[in-house]
Amino acid sequence: MKLMKNKAICRRVLGLALSAAMALSLAACGNSSGGETEKKEWVWVPEFITIDDETVSFYDMQLVGDSLCYQSYDYDEETEISTQSICRYSLADGNITKTPLNYVEEKNWNLNRLVYAQDGSMYGTTNVYNEDYTKSETFLCKFDAEGKQIFAEDMTELVAESYVDNMAIDGEGRIYVTGENNVWLFDADGNKRGTVSLGADVNWIRAMGSGKDGKMYLCYYTSNGDTVLCDIDFDGKKTGNTYENYPSSNSNALVPGIDKDFLAQDGNRVYEYDTKSQTSTELFTWLDSDINGNTVENFWGLEDGRILAVASDWETNEKSIALLTKTKASEVPQKETIVIGSLYGGSDIQAAAVKFNKSNDKYRISIKGYLDFNSWDGDDYEAYMADGMTRLNNDITSNNCPDILDLSGLNIKQLAAKGVFEDLNGYLEKSEKLSREDFLENILEAYTLDGKLVSIPYGFQMSTVVGKGSEVGTEMGWTLEELIAYADAHPDALLFDSKTKDVIMMTLMAYNADYFIDWSTGECRFDSEEFKDILNFANRFPEEYDWEKEDVSTPNKIQKGQVLLYEENIYDFNELQMCNEIFQGDASYIGYPTMDGSVGCMLSASQAYAITSKSGHKDGAWEFIEGFLTKEENPDRGFSSIGFPTMKSKLNAMAADAVEVKYYTDENGELYYDENGEPIVMGGGSSISYGDGWSYEYSIPTQEEVDLALSLMEIAKPVSYSQGDEVLNIINEEAAPFYKGQKSVDEVASVIQSRIKIYVGENK
Repeated sequence: MKLMKNKAICRRVLGLALSAAMALSLAACGNSSGGETEKKEWVWVPEFITIDDETVSFYDMQLVGDSLCYQSYDYDEETEISTQSICRYSLADGNITKTPLNYVEEKNWNLNRLVYAQDGSMYGTTNVYNEDYTKSETFLCKFDAEGKQIFAEDMTELVAESYVDNMAIDGEGRIYVTGENNVWLFDADGNKRGTVSLGADVNWIRAMGSGKDGKMYLCYYTSNGDTVLCDIDFDGKKTGNTYENYPSSNSNALVPGIDKDFLAQDGNRVYEYDTKSQTSTELFTWLDSDINGNTVENFWGLEDGRILAVASDWETNEKSIALLTKTKASEVPQKETIVIGSLYGGSDIQAAAVKFNKSNDKYRISIKGYLDFNSWDGDDYEAYMADGMTRLNNDITSNNCPDILDLSGLNIKQLAAKGVFEDLNGYLEKSEKLSREDFLENILEAYTLDGKLVSIPYGFQMSTVVGKGSEVGTEMGWTLEELIAYADAHPDALLFDSKTKDVIMMTLMAYNADYFIDWSTGECRFDSEEFKDILNFANRFPEEYDWEKEDVSTPNKIQKGQVLLYEENIYDFNELQMCNEIFQGDASYIGYPTMDGSVGCMLSASQAYAITSKSGHKDGAWEFIEGFLTKEENPDRGFSSIGFPTMKSKLNAMAADAVEVKYYTDENGELYYDENGEPIVMGGGSSISYGDGWSYEYSIPTQEEVDLALSLMEIAKPVSYSQGDEVLNIINEEAAPFYKGQKSVDEVASVIQSRIKIYVGENK
């Protein structure tokens, strides 16, 4: 495909003057829900830069001195020649210089993994392919400041069993290239000088770069999840000192610090790390500087103490460059802070918060995460989740209650019974942008608890159980008793593939725990015969599942009669057709079993937020929720979240688009054709395959498949219990002695009843 000719006249367009709206978002004042917010002495004020170059590339953009360096590709339509250039954008005066690359030999060079030197030269690894792209060679190249190729050293044999992942140069011009568990060493002239082998304990080399002391360092993850920082002994061809407590980094490069050895960032906060004390100090959060930290690709400290960050959001295709200046908080206008409490604090929340903060003159969003990823050692996930839930629940019951809760992973029925949520019905009725009729009615009903509309999710996915219609019937919905009877009728087959005792218990309790708990009265029924039947049924499953011995796919097992049921995750209109293939035209979406036989189609919401009844900024909180519900989608990408939109207009557009047959075309609108002379269909040809040979190639969804998905949306319900929930933790913990034959089912049920009754009494 042709590249468009660069018609831009490169010039400086700097956002040098901060708007009042921008400045207002950078400091907190007042309180949140009766509790004092953090008073910050310093904030980092952003100054956003625009590079006016149609060919600008944010991939591998790097700061060298006072210039941002990047690669560009220019295409001359008259000569049909494409030129690759080294580009340098001057932070001092905004000038852009372009230096075309001049290869010594004419080959099919594919340059990647670049690093720029202070003298204007550039290093990179290249893949050189043959004419039919069946073979390739890998070279280490250097280009001087004039773009001339100085050398191309063959390193094909070095990477034959690996790959090139990262690259850096030290102050002496020596070159370091990483791949898998290796660091390959080259002198300034590209000559091989040895290999540093890190060993099998290294799971992944995360980053490499020079520190303030000029040494070359590595950051890698071990097989047990530890983060290790070490320096490299070039002459000794080995790693040197190691340093503890380096914060988990969201960057592929090690960045020299401003006052200390390194800058580091985890997608949320920016730290400085000191190798002598082996401690880190938090500088600021990206959100306070109106930046979504999860989109930051590179960042650097400048000699004058500022920080330069380059961000690229793959979902929205938005790219930004920001210069951050440390500023006294007292010099920045104040806003009232709205706190979002979230277990996970994901990128989607940050993106929504950044957009709100940039546009709102009165309020700013702050996100408080309750899971500390830096402190988790990779073991005991249930305890890790429980600790986060405990911290969140403590805040909810205190004066530190957040204004908004991200409902991901929360037991909303339990919280609703405690009166935690504000009713959104009144806000929706008064809204000039939204009405109840804009959303799927089933979603609103699902999130209406005790008469209160607690949330309006932005999007959702579904999960359900599929079986063979000739055996389980074609009507949706069945009871746990019917499920057990079905398993009894097929003693030589597994009910589900790869389920353990704990996992099947979580699966069954996700929809049925509320049958045994009344959160309003505190009554529990875990000593009932019905729950004992569930314990006995879960005990049929294995203690652990041996994934390493797995050699047959689940679809294959179902078609051979070895497995009966399939759990289907539905996140687009294509997914249903594979189930029809698995069950060879006899698929029945019977659903998860429930105590009353109602349809168990599981609804997993995305961006579901609730305003807390304790919030001191309810109007501002609604402004935030209303804003992301009404945001416009990127026309090139469609719905911005994985799954389906809750807004009818967006869902209808997605459904219509799913069945429309569209074809690939070039820039002139001409059709592309396949080897048979047929136009190539967009959305067709994608496939899924397994190691045992079972595969499926997707096609454009039929209207019948779309209608089936829409019908499932009308009955799907959110579950109240997920991994890490204390009720499930108690059940699995106390059931273990029964599974091991150490206690009877009656003894275990009695203990579970007692513990959960106490827990419900303390938390209702």
